[in-house]
Amino acid sequence: MIIFVTLLIIIINFILQSTILHYFSIFDVVPNTALVIIVIIGLLRGKKAASIVGLLAGLLQDIIFSPVVGINGFIYFFIGYFVGMAENKLSKDNILIPFFITLVSTICYHLFYYLFMFFLSHNISFLDFFKNIIIIEMIYNSLISIILYKWFSKIFVIPSIRFRRR
Repeated sequence: MIIFVTLLIIIINFILQSTILHYFSIFDVVPNTALVIIVIIGLLRGKKAASIVGLLAGLLQDIIFSPVVGINGFIYFFIGYFVGMAENKLSKDNILIPFFITLVSTICYHLFYYLFMFFLSHNISFLDFFKNIIIIEMIYNSLISIILYKWFSKIFVIPSIRFRRR
């Protein structure tokens, strides 16, 4: 059931990100909801689930939109893996954790994407890119992560009943 829900979330996110979210751009910056979903799944479900979701979502984006197939899949895979490593170490009740981890993950995503494109001879002015896109997207993604984290925590976290002896 969890696998079906996760695949459904990936497909719905891809459809929304490629169609409707362009109407919600701020200063011509659209949120990277795939990255936000990968971070949230990493925090809630762990490194295995987040890395698989990252790979699938990234390859889906690459096949349809990217000039080079595999870059987003590769970056999302490792972001999901490293965020998922912190699943048991962080509190799932603190709403600021997905905010800050999404902030850092957005920076990491763009740094690695810039490095890949640099080595593939696609010249991008990093300072202009950072000032005009990355800063706005960091804030936008982080604010969206708070909303999605509350919603996904109801879907993915199953309360457990523990019986103890006194």
